[in-house]
Amino acid sequence: MSSEQSAEQPRHILVSARINPTVELTRWLFESYRISYHEEPHAPMLHVLATRRQGGGVEVPVVIGPEDVWAGAREVLNGLDAKSRPGQRLYGEDDDERAANRALVDRLLDLLGRTVLCHVYAQLLPLKSVLYPVVVDGAPLWERAFVYLLYPVWRRLVARRLEFTAELIAAAPGRIREACDVVEVELAQRGTRFVGGSEPGIVDVVFAALAAPVVFPPRYGAVLPALDALPDELKNFVGQMRARHAGRLVLETYEEARPQPQDPMPARGNGRSLSSLILAAWPQRIAAKLAAAYGHVIRINGFALATRWDDVEDILRRDLEFQIAPINGPRIEEVNGPFVLGLDRGAQMATERPQLYAAVSAIDLVGVRALVAREAERLLDDAMAAHGRVDIVNGYARLVGARVARQIFGLAAPTEMDLMRVIRAVFQHTFLNVTGDEEVRQRALASADELRRWFMDEIVRRHSQAIPIDDVIGRLLAMRATNPAALDDDGVRRNVAGLLVGSIDTTATAVAKIIKMACADDALLARIERAVDDPQRMIGWCNELLRLWTHNPVLLRRAAADVSVGGKKIPVGTTVVAYTQAAMFDRDRFPNPDQLDPTRSAALYRHFGGGLHPCSGRAVNDVQLPELVRRVLKRGILCVERPRYDGPFIDELIVSFRAGRP
Repeated sequence: MSSEQSAEQPRHILVSARINPTVELTRWLFESYRISYHEEPHAPMLHVLATRRQGGGVEVPVVIGPEDVWAGAREVLNGLDAKSRPGQRLYGEDDDERAANRALVDRLLDLLGRTVLCHVYAQLLPLKSVLYPVVVDGAPLWERAFVYLLYPVWRRLVARRLEFTAELIAAAPGRIREACDVVEVELAQRGTRFVGGSEPGIVDVVFAALAAPVVFPPRYGAVLPALDALPDELKNFVGQMRARHAGRLVLETYEEARPQPQDPMPARGNGRSLSSLILAAWPQRIAAKLAAAYGHVIRINGFALATRWDDVEDILRRDLEFQIAPINGPRIEEVNGPFVLGLDRGAQMATERPQLYAAVSAIDLVGVRALVAREAERLLDDAMAAHGRVDIVNGYARLVGARVARQIFGLAAPTEMDLMRVIRAVFQHTFLNVTGDEEVRQRALASADELRRWFMDEIVRRHSQAIPIDDVIGRLLAMRATNPAALDDDGVRRNVAGLLVGSIDTTATAVAKIIKMACADDALLARIERAVDDPQRMIGWCNELLRLWTHNPVLLRRAAADVSVGGKKIPVGTTVVAYTQAAMFDRDRFPNPDQLDPTRSAALYRHFGGGLHPCSGRAVNDVQLPELVRRVLKRGILCVERPRYDGPFIDELIVSFRAGRP
């Protein structure tokens, strides 16, 4: 299964006229960032029915996402830049670079945005046989019929929309040449192959996409007319453009930087399937309360369910009798190789876990908090400046979680979307695919191959360049200087990959559930808002709110011998379900469990495991989760919409903010 086949479901709809160069620019950027999308093509002019219906006006492209509608090329560029991670920001990283690139892009859009279409359409509109197949590419049947049968009417509509005048048509070639002059001067001043340096940057990509209909690059992402079918004047102009340095830049930028076009993808469903009802907060909470009230260990057909806090703790503590390897080990080893969350006590655990914990314990939590704060504020500032809405999952917590993981572990995937896609696929099979779904398994295996390559490439790079970096990978590699039993390269890969797989979607899911529960009623939200500047109290609130809708309500173990728990005999081979959410409603440990009390002892909670196998990143969680939650709350939440799901994952939770909050 290729990475294309394992792509996540599209969260964006691209309403387009496929031939339009600004649509081509949008496809190019989405494919470069590996953002899946569903394209909804229309014939030019007839697209207006769709774009206006979506609140996008008359320009294409119009991109409909969970949080916002981007209308036109500038909004697409700004929207993608706002969401991109440090090191991959669209306009560059430092202020001077960003300002210079923005200015160049704006000028190119002004010079070429409508001009190229005007120049091409003015010469091709009289040639129905040449233009018709191009403009109806991918359009619905009725639109293709309309253009074909009423071509003169459609032709007049296009001319009116582009405001054809003799002066505009006459000026178009000069404006295109002026844009070429701008780019050529910039190349001469920089003395580089591309405006972006040794590789194409955003200015090169924008110019290449906008100028493509007068250069005819072979890798254009939509249907272009046959070059030989062009009228002589346009054919000659294309030849002149190709002969210029700027024209060669277009061809080289396409050759070097245009990704393989994404295969057509269907629009995603509503994300609210029948199975999502089971994943909702209220049925899980009711089940946990009922189980806690019953309190006894239940045995049914090879399973034993423990619901009291003391029984759950007993199972987690007795790790020689209640083992994790038979539960997690086969799937973890299949996709990653051995990792502590699939190992029981033994020589490998004794050798590898201390090294891993030592590398993790040195994580700079102050630096983590600063990174979370910086990226959270950037994403929230953009949301407030746009329409005052943010998708807490894929527009906020999952992005920040990926950026924190990248910094503390030391792995940068080709793009942020690649990293999140691969991690989610491996996580789902490793920890959630208890029914053995083969499609989930195959997606995880393909993703694990990608992850393995990224890790080994990074480790080889550090060896070959003798690069010492203070992150988890770097610390594990450095242990070889003093520890004869230190992990080899594959051991470093296995262990850091295991940590990474558990980090991103856990963060996104937990933050989404905490915020949803915090907004259950106004009085509760007001109580929490009063604590947003008290870090310790916010940890308590996060623990309590997760108790209402935990990201992982059970932990599984396998009985290694005939044992007993809570007075109930459990035969060897029984799958033991430690019902951690029910345990956190046990009145013996949680007095008044229906009341939320952020002052409860942190030692009571089992959100992130326990016994021999607690979450290695729980110290990071205590920084990251409350910081992400408090920064959303400080903006002033107006409402929270129903969540959407992607399989077992919360995939979208839209939060709207009250205007005027700092």
